[in-house]
Amino acid sequence: MFAHRRPTGGPGRPALRRAVALGAGAVLVWTGGTVALAPLAHAGTVTPTVHCTLPAGQGQADGPQQFGVELTPDTVDPGGRVHAKVTLGPSPATSGLSLNDVPTTPSLDLAMSGGATGTVTVTGPEIPLDIPSGQPIEIPPYEGDFLLPAGASGPISFTPLRNLTRTKVLGSTYETACVVTAGGGSIGTVTAEGSAGQPATLIAPTAPVRPSTAVTLSGSRWTPGATPVPQLCAADGGGCDAAKFAGGTLAINGSGQLTGSAVLAAAGAVPDGSYLVKVGDSTKEATAPLTVKAFVPDGPRAIALSRSSGPVGSVITVTGSDYLQDRWINIIGLDASGATLDDTAVYVKSGPDGTFSVDFTVSDPAIAAVQVDEGNDPATVLTAPFTVTEATATLSAGAAKVKPGGTISVSGDGWPSGATPAAALCATDGTGCDAARISGSTLRVTADGTLAGTVTAAASTPRGVYALQVTAGGAQALTQLTVSPTFVVLTPAAGPRGTAVTVLGQGFAKVATVSIVGLRANGSQTSDPVRTKVVGLDGAFSQTFTVNAADTVALRVREVLINPRTETAAFTVQDGTVPSGASFALSPPEGPPGTVVQVTGRGFAPVATVAVTGRTADGKQTSDSYVTRIVGLDGTFALNFTVRDPATKAIRACEVLVNGKTVQQLFTVS
Repeated sequence: MFAHRRPTGGPGRPALRRAVALGAGAVLVWTGGTVALAPLAHAGTVTPTVHCTLPAGQGQADGPQQFGVELTPDTVDPGGRVHAKVTLGPSPATSGLSLNDVPTTPSLDLAMSGGATGTVTVTGPEIPLDIPSGQPIEIPPYEGDFLLPAGASGPISFTPLRNLTRTKVLGSTYETACVVTAGGGSIGTVTAEGSAGQPATLIAPTAPVRPSTAVTLSGSRWTPGATPVPQLCAADGGGCDAAKFAGGTLAINGSGQLTGSAVLAAAGAVPDGSYLVKVGDSTKEATAPLTVKAFVPDGPRAIALSRSSGPVGSVITVTGSDYLQDRWINIIGLDASGATLDDTAVYVKSGPDGTFSVDFTVSDPAIAAVQVDEGNDPATVLTAPFTVTEATATLSAGAAKVKPGGTISVSGDGWPSGATPAAALCATDGTGCDAARISGSTLRVTADGTLAGTVTAAASTPRGVYALQVTAGGAQALTQLTVSPTFVVLTPAAGPRGTAVTVLGQGFAKVATVSIVGLRANGSQTSDPVRTKVVGLDGAFSQTFTVNAADTVALRVREVLINPRTETAAFTVQDGTVPSGASFALSPPEGPPGTVVQVTGRGFAPVATVAVTGRTADGKQTSDSYVTRIVGLDGTFALNFTVRDPATKAIRACEVLVNGKTVQQLFTVS
């Protein structure tokens, strides 16, 4: 099921109900035509008394009606096809309104006696019918086929039982049945002779099935490769209607086996009761009993909101249970006085299990509650309070540094739930925003207003300091983001004297040696010892640097004897105790297949080799190639690991041939 904005006069509105009531007066569909048939051996005309039951509670009518039927050929194989031409006289009932081009489908049930028993149905094509007010409705003669039972033998007499006419008015189908009550008789005879092989079999569920659900059917000895067509018939075999199935997957294989299912139409079209399901493949047909029973609620109706508060623009989920199935459910916002806010309304149909779920947008700041009703019935009205809050969206971009073409994690709180975020890069003052500088995004807002995901800077983005802008559902926030082919990130970026800082570098020359020093405010080097590290083949490195100098304001990384390339990152010396550093980190911790993840570790055995691999949910290695790195003398390492396998659930680092220390962090493929 799915939700739509409700148009004027939509489901459940009084305007529509009045229109349906008006149209129902014009669905008294009855058959007509007064062409006489030639007196053939297998044809005849009878004029019995019929009792007509009119749709939409319009009453009943009795009177004579002429039935003329011509059957061909005279002799048919058991299980073979009979063609019928039907002409019916005016019905005892008439219409109170005039309508034009009403889609109309006529059918006629015939009872068999003699060489076969049961009921067959002749169904004509759908035609547009003009219905004059107060005059007999006449349908042009129509034709259709039916199959004899596979066990038929000898002369079979056919007697009209009833005619059934289906009309479509304002999107609904109405049935008018005229049943023979007296004065009937045979209209012709067909002889069943020959051998048509074994009859087909059909197996249907023995337990009751619900409307709008798939009914599993099976059988054997069907015509190999033929197309099966299901119909739902009355328990006596008459009134068969293919439209009472809305679709399905039935098929016949090369061995004549029938498999698949047929989906019943909605509860309004298939009332509770006992039926026959009939399947035909144009050569054979078979029937099986089927009981239909719609969902019956076992408790009072109940509704729930996925969130009871949020800013304007939030998309909340409204759910309900214990509703009648296949009913239109109206959802609308109320203001503080209880008045409806029409522009907020949405609607959805309840499912076969009596539940529904639909997204509702908090589009009006006046919303104080959400109201739900079933089919505009006041007795079913339920409400749930909702509080519109101020939008206080926050935004953070992980390490706030990324390479062109690189991916970085983004997070935040206080966003409109369910809204779709969009990202762009702007000047640092928030002007000149350009969405083209973000080449990819997995951002999303959860039900509690949390923003999560990643953004990828376009490979063509020039080096510089930008403001990352995220917009969702009317909320907007900025955070600083540096885009640079080469950068340094400090973890932590502040701490007391004695803090061991993990220095992560990206984009440096492969196998180059870098030196790390502390800087004073005037740019001179602090008293802390210089640390060095060899850059990996992926241009990344990780090294610890202990900050003991109280006048440190930054750490500088410089390549030795090559460019020399230089990058600086600020560090703030604070009072307090030395924090403990993380042993293993991923940046970003999520992303789509192809994401390059910066993997850093500390506390490993110096000069040991670590192997980094992707892991599935059951702990097995993914199909992605492993990456190795030599651990530095300070027990740290850094490398890039590309996640390509969508089955990845974690990334693991393990020492090789030393003490086998293993650490692992979750990674989400988005």
